[in-house]
Amino acid sequence: MKRKHRYDIVVIGGGVIGFSIAYHLKKMERDVDVVLYESRYPGRGGSTRNAGHFRVHFWSRENTVYAIKSIEMLMRFPGETGWNPTIVRGGYLWLIDDDRVLEAFERYDREVWRGLGVGVEYPSIEDVARRHPYLNLDGFSHAVYAPQDGKLHHDILVYGYMDGFRRRGGDVEIYRPVLGIVVKSGRVLGVDLGDRRVEAEHVVVAAGEYTRDLLDPLGIELPIKAVRKELYVSEPYIPFLDPLVIDTRADADGLYITQTLRGELMGSLDYPHVEGDHSHGTTIRHYRRYAYLAARLMPMIASTTVMRMWSGNYVVTPDNSHIMGRSPEWPEGLYVATGFSGHGLMMAPYTGYLMARHILKGEVHRDMEAFLPTRFEKGRLIGERLVIG
Repeated sequence: MKRKHRYDIVVIGGGVIGFSIAYHLKKMERDVDVVLYESRYPGRGGSTRNAGHFRVHFWSRENTVYAIKSIEMLMRFPGETGWNPTIVRGGYLWLIDDDRVLEAFERYDREVWRGLGVGVEYPSIEDVARRHPYLNLDGFSHAVYAPQDGKLHHDILVYGYMDGFRRRGGDVEIYRPVLGIVVKSGRVLGVDLGDRRVEAEHVVVAAGEYTRDLLDPLGIELPIKAVRKELYVSEPYIPFLDPLVIDTRADADGLYITQTLRGELMGSLDYPHVEGDHSHGTTIRHYRRYAYLAARLMPMIASTTVMRMWSGNYVVTPDNSHIMGRSPEWPEGLYVATGFSGHGLMMAPYTGYLMARHILKGEVHRDMEAFLPTRFEKGRLIGERLVIG
């Protein structure tokens, strides 16, 4: 590829969010000249360092509506791109020992989910035991099952969007870090690549945990932080666990266990709380806690072999909801899509679509209004509390 010195739009970040934005830009306007720069390899950050699941159930209407529309787009992804991420709707299963937690689910089900067509089910613990005899259900009194939720192969989503972007004439440069965003007289002029500058009218920052490194030098302080999550994968078994199972007990540290499309048992928990660590390392402290809690919930895990482990970061906001678009106080032509708080994979299709319309047409769709960066200074936080892992 011949390296150019000018584009209409630069997208920074080769994860699923960045590639979805780039893909939808070229899909909507074939003649717009777009390049995507990725500092390492495609999907290197949270797009591949995740559990590969999606859901439409959140404890805010804004996120629920957004997720429903995003998953609708996800279901059309194979036919649209020719890439099949092997989508399986095995559901999410919350195990509950506290009546107050059940009441919260029932309230959101009644007030939000059912009206949007995604009501949940309430199997008895006896029903759960019959369906999942390998679970230790001692102490649980209730269960909530969401059949609309599921899992997929995250890498296929990333590479499908990348391929679709390239086939429409988009340029991709990997192992090409952007050192800075060039701004003058209140507007974006392009980006600094070190060995050259690339001019652009619009720059979109979708760099995940590294977003602040690009925005802080411009005096833009987004309320985001990177929180490390560690995850473990066992040897494969014949598929037997359809849903992602979440232990909601207060002492379970948000434990979840699932089975991958290849049959491996995979799980994580929210422990310990580590911020600002970009090393992507793993710790024996976390593994010991996970092994104890996972074996308590699913005793067979005590005799499984862990084949690999990794860590990745949730890029978290104060209201556990993403930031997209721009502030009128920012340099003209600068946009952001970040802070997905562990929900980036499932929100990527709709984010790419809305961001493309925002950049090309200046449209602020009603579904993105709640997620604008101005909500923090205006005190309009979303208040999402149903975060897993």
